[in-house]
Amino acid sequence: MEIVDTVYLVAYFRPSDNLHDDAIRIIESLDEERKVSEAALIELDLLMKSRGFRPIERIQTWKFLDKLINRDFVELVTPLDMAVATYLLEKYGMEYFDSIVAAQCILREAKPLTTDDDIIRIISMSERIIDELKDLGIALVGSRG
Repeated sequence: MEIVDTVYLVAYFRPSDNLHDDAIRIIESLDEERKVSEAALIELDLLMKSRGFRPIERIQTWKFLDKLINRDFVELVTPLDMAVATYLLEKYGMEYFDSIVAAQCILREAKPLTTDDDIIRIISMSERIIDELKDLGIALVGSRG
């Protein structure tokens, strides 16, 4: 499984972005094995709002994405994702949304589709992080695979 991060959603709408062509390919090929993180959708909305997008522009963006992204191809955020994200945020100093995407990837043994070095670094440490979580009594049984 692959989980798509916000960077590709942003690049999809920015033809000048170096990742634009990859973003088109990735976003337009979502399926059961390649899903966009629910956290990435929320982060995209916050980015649009903070960058001064008018409400109608945000609504138009979401209407467009609703036609493009089948709801079955959104990887939902679970309470366990949030527990692991909180750990990653506090222990490793990750950014909030990055920690959620990383948690989803760790718990699902998924590959992150991102250029974010912090997410990539954390995923490379998955086994160590899983051991740390087990030592804290955070059971991951049934959440992986």
